[in-house]
Parts: sequence; structure tokens; C-alpha cells
Amino acid sequence: MFIRTKYLNQLINNMDRPTIKILVGVRRCGKTTILDQFRATLRRQEISPSQIQVINFEYLLENELCNPEYLLQFILDRLSKHQMNYIFLDEVEVVPQFARVVNALNSLSNTDVYITSSNKTILEKENLQQMTPYIIIPVFPCSFREYIKRNQQEADSQTLYQYLNEGGFPYTHEIHGPINLRNYVNGIINTIIITDFTQQATLCNPGLTKQLAHHLAHHAGTTQNISQIVDSLKRHHITTSNKTVDFYLQFLQTSFIFYPCKEYDFSRRHVKSTNIRYYPVDPSIRQALTLKKNVLSQRILENIVFIDLLSQGYQVYSGRIKDNEITFVAIKNDIFTCIQIAYSLADDGAYRRAISGLRQLSSKYRKLLITVKPALNYAGLDPDIEIIDLYSWLTN
Repeated sequence: MFIRTKYLNQLINNMDRPTIKILVGVRRCGKTTILDQFRATLRRQEISPSQIQVINFEYLLENELCNPEYLLQFILDRLSKHQMNYIFLDEVEVVPQFARVVNALNSLSNTDVYITSSNKTILEKENLQQMTPYIIIPVFPCSFREYIKRNQQEADSQTLYQYLNEGGFPYTHEIHGPINLRNYVNGIINTIIITDFTQQATLCNPGLTKQLAHHLAHHAGTTQNISQIVDSLKRHHITTSNKTVDFYLQFLQTSFIFYPCKEYDFSRRHVKSTNIRYYPVDPSIRQALTLKKNVLSQRILENIVFIDLLSQGYQVYSGRIKDNEITFVAIKNDIFTCIQIAYSLADDGAYRRAISGLRQLSSKYRKLLITVKPALNYAGLDPDIEIIDLYSWLTN
């Protein structure tokens, strides 16, 4: 089994602390497996099975354990009184008033609580206020660096092309053949759209939701607004309203299948509520929805970098200064890293166009130019602009 040390170490470092560990991410990204790996760590530390309780609510929708009062008492009755107890609640958001139950468990001196969710609503303010203190651990499908480590491959164009078309959902490693792979990813998409959405909204149209997902996947990385999306759907003979599309668009983000990338305006130093780009959480999502193979193109590679930045804990925006676009503005610990992605720098003109936005930024920003093809001829021309190749960036 491939050990996802990045996530496992976060759990180990917070073990036995009175902090609720919240793992969130799209379905099948590996949250449950990470908890399995953590429980293996507990067993190696000779933690008794009687000290561990595991409940997966994904398969218990009609079970009495979904009753919050019954659930709380069920767990309390099975606690080891004079030892630390490790409580694992998978997909706990299906339980009404789950936050109250989780908080009650965490308030005990001999409990260590771990929960997962595939729905962003678990992070709503009113839920988090009831579950303090907490640590949020966003989980993503395997990154490119995890992919090559798991497969013991070199980081090159061939391996990146494989990753773009196989994706990073952990179980895809066990699947052979492009048709089986596409069916598996479609199964993830359909489960999210049909099962999850139906549970949340009594009035929903799975067909429309999937058409919307197809539109976002086809236009990944391009600026979108609600009216544009409605007009595009109408051109495909799908009649809907701005309000409906907005509601379904929020759902696709709530389920972590698409992530928004808003625009940071440097001149006004604020994030705009318009000019939003949407990226699928994994390249296999785009391929399954559009039925097109992913290629080493500018937009698709931007998608990989965007999700990789999110997985490293950055807040990520697109950028604009005057009339120049900057691919990404990544913020972490109040440090701004401004990134321009250029597929290749064929000549001096291409180089100047690539860095035109970065040049207009003050020296207080870290500036990166990420290229797919080597750009050694341009290294050092602008001392405050660091040039790095894509493979080095994705494998750091």
C-alpha cells in the first residue's frame, strides 16, 4: 500500500491532542485509506482494538446510528474508561447535528476524534464553532510527485502525460485499461451528482448538473460567469436560469469536484467576485467529462499547478495588473508568490510577453516563471524573476 506520508504525518503530529482532526476532500481521494494507515500506526504502538471505534456513515444512511442521540450514547458505552480512545467517524456530515455529537466526544479527557467529509458544508461557520478546537486537513487525489513516487518513475513528459490521463485517484492504480479507468471516474462523478446532490436537494436535475460539470471541464481555466454558462447551455438546447445554474455551481464546489480561482486585482489589492475560473480537482475528471485525452497544453498544465498549490496549503488566485494577466497569485503565511506559466519560450518576444506582468510588480513579491520546455537562455536576465521548469516545480 502506498503511504501518503504528507497526510499521515499531520495526523501523527496531532495525535492525542484535544483537537478534532477534520479530513475533507472529494470522494475517493483517499481520506478513509489515510485513516486506515493511521490506525495501523496506532496498532504498531500497541494500542488495543478496544480503544478504537470506527463508524463509516457512507453505508448507514437509514441506520439508527444516524440518530445523533443514539450515536453519542453508542460511542460512550464502548469507551475504555482509563485509556485514550480513538474515535473515527467517516462521512459524518450525514448525521443531523453531527457537530454537537463531535464536540461532546472531544470534550472528554480520554478521547481523540477524527472525522472525514466529502462535503464542504462541514466547514460552515456554525459547524466549526461547535467543533473547537479543530484542525482542517484538506485531502486531494495523488499529486504528480506522489504519482511518480508510487509508480517509481522519472519526472518527464511521458510520465506527466500518463498522469494527466490516468489521474491521481488512489484506486486508479489498481485499474487496467482506459475504458475501465473512465468508467471508474464516471462512477465517482455520478455518485457525487446523483447520490450526494439528491440527499441535499429534493429538487435537482442530475442531467443538468452533469452538463454543467461538462461545461466547466471543457472550459477549465477560462474566465466564467453565470450568464455565459446559461447562454452556452442554451446553445446546446438546455434551458435553465441563472439562479438554477448558480445553485448547481455551488454544489459542484461544495462536493470538491471543482475548485474556483478568483481574480486578485493588484491595483486595488482585493479579490474580485467576478472573473472566476474553475478547475477540476483531478485531470481524470476533465477527461471523463469531455471524452478527450488530456495533452501537455498550457491550460491543462495550469490546472495541475493550481491544484498542486492548493494541496500545499496556498490560497490561489489568478492575477491581473493593469492589462497584464498573471497565471496565479499564491499566498501562504502572508507571502505572495506570483507565478507565470509559459509552455515554451520560443524567442525573445515570447519571453518578454511571459514576464510582462511580473515585471510590473514590486520587488516585495516573489516572482516565478514556470516553463515546460527548458529556458536556460533567459535565466538571470531579470534577477528578481526565478525561472524553474515544470517538472522541478511539481516534484519539489
